[in-house]
Amino acid sequence: MKNKIILLITVLSLLTKLTYSQDKMLVGLSATLQSSQFGIMVPMWLAKRFVIAPSFETKFVEKVGADISIGLVPRFYLNDEQLSPYFGLKIGTIINIPSSNNEIDTDKKFDFIGGLAFGAEYFFNDNFSMGVEAQGNFTKSDKNSNRFGNPDGINFNTATMIIATIYF
Repeated sequence: MKNKIILLITVLSLLTKLTYSQDKMLVGLSATLQSSQFGIMVPMWLAKRFVIAPSFETKFVEKVGADISIGLVPRFYLNDEQLSPYFGLKIGTIINIPSSNNEIDTDKKFDFIGGLAFGAEYFFNDNFSMGVEAQGNFTKSDKNSNRFGNPDGINFNTATMIIATIYF
């Protein structure tokens, strides 16, 4: 697990060296809201109409454990106007790490997510944008995971997400 995290950090570090500016935008920091989940994305412009955005989310409950979500979202913009529609792919994992105080559930669980995203981002200026996204997601649950009510099974769900981004 430690090697996978080191590999992910290395890849993300190299990607920041490859970014180029689209009208002064280089890298952003996004806050995401999806249902009752809050996340962080770091969109990096790799071309005039292409962004790759690592995503991260975490939840911690004392005596129960933590959920850590890690993902990667490449987005392909259809234009470079103030209102820019896009489509993208979503890949990631949700890792459940039970607390050492949790006597009921002691196994780590890995649920995998992949899907398609369609949305639009409105650029108020070079440094701030807001967007909305519709998603179709497939999940493959861990054999011990009840997160999606289907241990060791495949699920499909739709979702929406609101995004606010500050670009540097």
